[in-house]
Amino acid sequence: MKTGKKRLLALITALVLLLSGCTPSATAPEAEGAQETVIYATFYPIYALADMIVGDAPDVTLHCLVQPQDGCLRAYDLSDWDLYLLGYSADLVICGGRGLERFEARLQALSEQMGFPLVTALSGLTLYQDDVETNEESTHFEGANPHLYMSIDGAMAIAENLAAALSALDAVHADDYRTHLAETLARLEALKSQIYEQTSVFSGRKVAVLNETLVYVAQDYGLEIAATVIRESGERLYDRQLDDCLEALAQSGAKVVLLEMQAPQPFVQELEAAGYAVAKLNVLSTLGESDGAQGYFDAQLANASAVSEAFASIESEGGMP
Repeated sequence: MKTGKKRLLALITALVLLLSGCTPSATAPEAEGAQETVIYATFYPIYALADMIVGDAPDVTLHCLVQPQDGCLRAYDLSDWDLYLLGYSADLVICGGRGLERFEARLQALSEQMGFPLVTALSGLTLYQDDVETNEESTHFEGANPHLYMSIDGAMAIAENLAAALSALDAVHADDYRTHLAETLARLEALKSQIYEQTSVFSGRKVAVLNETLVYVAQDYGLEIAATVIRESGERLYDRQLDDCLEALAQSGAKVVLLEMQAPQPFVQELEAAGYAVAKLNVLSTLGESDGAQGYFDAQLANASAVSEAFASIESEGGMP
């Protein structure tokens, strides 16, 4: 996109933001006079993996488009500020795809209108519930689960996809991307080994999953998913919903519950009062660009520790079969 067009778009967008009362929460990258390729990744998990592939490639700048979110990423829609950033400086956009972004169709339209390539990180990869048929009336819980980045093996597959796509679109830096991919796979393999050391002792035991993102975590740890309760991130269950949840947990025989760390504390307390050990895990939605790629590793290791502690607490109370 030419600088003159970006200036005009910046002025128009700034006016729209002013009139709508919206206040940007980040600073737009400087585009004038810049020679670098500016890439945006939609959500933090995609950003973190892309950051490892882009690395220190010269004249390439990567940003995370969406700010940290307490709620479900799949419920998020593009803001005026997001649109401003894309229009102002995006040379390439990376999304997860496969249902991770409810605004994927809009991104595709913007890609055609603004001329930036759109990379779909999950393209061609096997997802949990990939074979479940959906229709227009289906909720986003009923189809393929796009949170594959929560699995270390899944993260490796995504990294390989990103390296291949970026190398094809940016041949000048293809060698950098391939080198960074090898380094990324080695780092993720080491992370996988660290997690295995913590979690292998309770492999095969029952667990209840109260956030769709954490299905991949349970699978990585070799746990038996005895119950799955459908709810949005950050949502508290009340009355009949809470009763149904507790009944499902009781019937499952699981004593450990996997829950997102931003779950309402009263809900956590209700689960604990019912006798369950709650492992509050990082589903990577509350992290942002300032956390860098290292935030991914820190979160995954902290998750393994949290699940280990939950099982240890149950065992100490004699509640583990």
